[in-house]
Amino acid sequence: MKSAKINISIGILLFINFIFCYKYTSRYTSYSLYLSLALLFFQLLAYCYGDRILISHKFKNIICYGLISFILGLVVISHFKIPLESLNVDRWSVISSFLTELYAGNYPYYALSHMGNYPGPMPIYFLIAAPFQFLGELSVLSCLGYCTILAFFIRKKVSTTELKFLIVHLFTAMYLIWEITTRSNIFTFTMLVLIVLHNVLDLKNKTKTGFYILAVLVGLLLSTRSVYILPYIVFFLSALINREITFKKLFLFLMVSVIAFISTFLPLIYFYGDDFFNMNPFIIQSSFLVPTFYTFIFILISIGCTFLAKTKLDNYFYSGLSLFTAILIYFFYHLINFGYETAFINSKIDISYFIFCIPFLIIYLVEQKPEVKTVHKAEN
Repeated sequence: MKSAKINISIGILLFINFIFCYKYTSRYTSYSLYLSLALLFFQLLAYCYGDRILISHKFKNIICYGLISFILGLVVISHFKIPLESLNVDRWSVISSFLTELYAGNYPYYALSHMGNYPGPMPIYFLIAAPFQFLGELSVLSCLGYCTILAFFIRKKVSTTELKFLIVHLFTAMYLIWEITTRSNIFTFTMLVLIVLHNVLDLKNKTKTGFYILAVLVGLLLSTRSVYILPYIVFFLSALINREITFKKLFLFLMVSVIAFISTFLPLIYFYGDDFFNMNPFIIQSSFLVPTFYTFIFILISIGCTFLAKTKLDNYFYSGLSLFTAILIYFFYHLINFGYETAFINSKIDISYFIFCIPFLIIYLVEQKPEVKTVHKAEN
C-alpha cells in the first residue's frame, strides 16, 4: 500500500498533464477530452502495474537516453519549424524585449512583449537567459532542466515503481513538449533552485566558504521568480524546527542571502531610480497575477506545510505541495472571476505555473526506497 504522500504526488502530476493535454489538443480536435482521458488512463496503468514490470539498470538507462534524444529532437524541430512569432506564448518575447531595452540603455521593466505584457521575472532570470538569447534558441534553456532530471534517473541503481512511472510519464508529458516548443523555462529554473536546496539539506556540514557560496546562490536564485520563497520557507524553517541547524547559523545564512538578493536590484535603482519605483517586478506580479492579499495566504500555507515535514525527503514533497496549492488557488481565482472560457480556454490563466511544483514532486518520488516484500514462512 503506497503512502498518501506518494499517491498525492502521482495525482498532481497526472492532473497537470491532463489539463495541458486537454487545453492544447482542444485547439486541433473535438476529441481532446477523450484523448486526454486515454493518456491519463495509460499513465495511471503505468503506475498501478509498474511493480510487475522488471527492467534492468542498463535497459532503464537506454530508455532515459532515448528520452534525452527525443527532447533534443524537439529542440531542433522547434528551431527550424516553429517560428517564435507564431507562438501564443510570450515568455521568449519577454526575455527578448527586456534585453533589447537594457542593451539600448533604457529601463528594461518598461519593455513590452509582442503580446503587450510587462516583464514579471527578476533580474537574475534575464541574466541566466541572456546567453541562450544570444545563442538564438531559448529552447536549449528549456530542455536543460529535463535533461538534468533524466541524468538523475540514470544515476539511480534501482528501478522502483515510482521511477518506472516517471520515465513513462515524461515520455508522454504534454507539458514537456509544450515548454520546449514554446521556449518556456519554468522547469529548468526550478531545477536550479532544487539543486541549491538539495545542498542546503547538508548545510551543517558545509565549510565556511561553501556556507557563504550557498547563501549567495539562494539569494541570487530568489531573484529569478518570487514564488520560490515558498520552498525556501519549507526547507529553512523545517531545518530549524527539526534542529538540523541553529537559529544563529540560519540567521547568518539568510542575511547573506537577503543581501545577495537586494544587490541584484541595486544597478537598476542606481541608474533608473525613479523608473524602478514606478515599475518593477513586484508591482507587475501583484497587478497581473492575484491580489497581494493572496501572497500572504500562500506564505501561511507554506509555513503550515513546514510543520508536517518530518524528514529531509518530506521537504521536497511539501515544497511541491505548497507550490501546487498556491497555483491552484490562483487557478480557481481566475476561473471564478472570469469564467471557464476566458480563464482556461483563452489563457487568462497561465497553466504553465503548475510546472513549478513538478521537479520537487519528481525528486520526492524518485528518492523513494524500493518496497521490501516480507515472505512469511509456514510454521511446522
